[in-house]
Amino acid sequence: MSHIIVLGGGPAGYVAASHAAAHGARVTLVDPKPLGGTCLNQGCVPTKVLVESCGLLEKIKRAESFGLQFSGSVAGDWAAINRRSASIIEMLGQGIERLMEDREVTLLRGYGEFVDAHCVRVNDQVLRADHILICTGSTPQADPQFNIDGATIGTSDDLLAWENLPRSMLIVGSGIIACEFAFVLDSLGVDVTVLASGPRLMSHADKDISSVLQREMRKRGIKVQLNCRIQSLTHTSEGVSAYADDKIVGAAERALVAVGRCANTAGIGLEAAGIRTNEWREICVDDVLRTNVPHIYAAGDVNGRSGLAHAASAQAKLAIDHMLRREFSLLDDGAIPVAVFTNPEIGWVGRTEHGAVGDGLSVEIGKFDLRGLGRAHALDEISGMAKVVVDKHSGELIGLHVIGPHASEIVHEGALVIQRNGKANELFRTVHAHPTISEGILEAVEDAIGQATHKPMNRQRSANALQLI
Repeated sequence: MSHIIVLGGGPAGYVAASHAAAHGARVTLVDPKPLGGTCLNQGCVPTKVLVESCGLLEKIKRAESFGLQFSGSVAGDWAAINRRSASIIEMLGQGIERLMEDREVTLLRGYGEFVDAHCVRVNDQVLRADHILICTGSTPQADPQFNIDGATIGTSDDLLAWENLPRSMLIVGSGIIACEFAFVLDSLGVDVTVLASGPRLMSHADKDISSVLQREMRKRGIKVQLNCRIQSLTHTSEGVSAYADDKIVGAAERALVAVGRCANTAGIGLEAAGIRTNEWREICVDDVLRTNVPHIYAAGDVNGRSGLAHAASAQAKLAIDHMLRREFSLLDDGAIPVAVFTNPEIGWVGRTEHGAVGDGLSVEIGKFDLRGLGRAHALDEISGMAKVVVDKHSGELIGLHVIGPHASEIVHEGALVIQRNGKANELFRTVHAHPTISEGILEAVEDAIGQATHKPMNRQRSANALQLI
């Protein structure tokens, strides 16, 4: 029986432990903190609790638009929302622990550190294993110029632990974490200013999606400053000031620094095991998540391939399958969907238009404005769009991008097609239920292949794109 040591109990680590034990391995899971990692305890889950509370709050405020009479005031209660979040985290964490017990996984509370390539020290024990999987995750990037103290200037971890919210907030960053918190804080009455270093928000998203997101932020009164590279954050008597180009570009009671995350590779003895890292101290791995030391693997944020919890879990399963010499399929990072819980939501998978064109691909683009959908009007959420990127020569769907209600859920039909190198006509020939938001994807595909139903037809595109059907 193979003995596998797993370092870290987040969405990579605990999934790896469960998967390995289910297939006959003896597993030791090492983590000093509650199981579930950042995702469960300071990331995905608590932030989504915030998002849902804020979404309901906003819907109640719009009750009259649904034909409902609502008397009395309604407001967000930060402490009560956090109590609900803590309850959900505790319940899910206990579920993971029961799963480990059921799988007979040995759980050691402590930090694991390599003694050599085969042995790991945990507290006062030295353990030897046939294979070792590193799943130590990541932490928020905390560059010294930001003067993070956790109280006035903090990371996302700090913000979730705050007992109250300020009247105003600077958010340094423009990625997923920054944008999600911008909407949450705005819903709870905080005056928000987003300071983005680049020319647009969400630089990894399709440019059209970024444009809609920025428009929606500004419609709500969230201030957005682009091309604003912050030199420093400074504590003042009134809170925080942000400096760029030697001048103040923003001031607020507090600041959230959301400029990325760093792999947790310090202090785990990588040098003792001879494990290579890149310039960002992320562990270098091959297609099966194996490091340069053949029996040691790394999955999740620690290898830098993806910062997504679901990608971490998928990587963990692949690594375990390879260790145990089970049948496996390599992961296509380009077919892993991304979900962003802004308001409106964003979901995308595959190539962006500018990325595909930049790589020399010839593409057809299809778009559909979600305000053309009956379901969007019923939800009173008409802002958004669906967009598809289709390879003009092969007809393959290579990108799907949605911003609008339920985008995080409906993006998966695109992921299913893209991961099997499927063609756009698979979606074209799939009947979509009415009235749904998913119809927007069908409409975008129809537009790409010149068969638009509910928008003016581009006859030139129709003539060129018939071959894609």
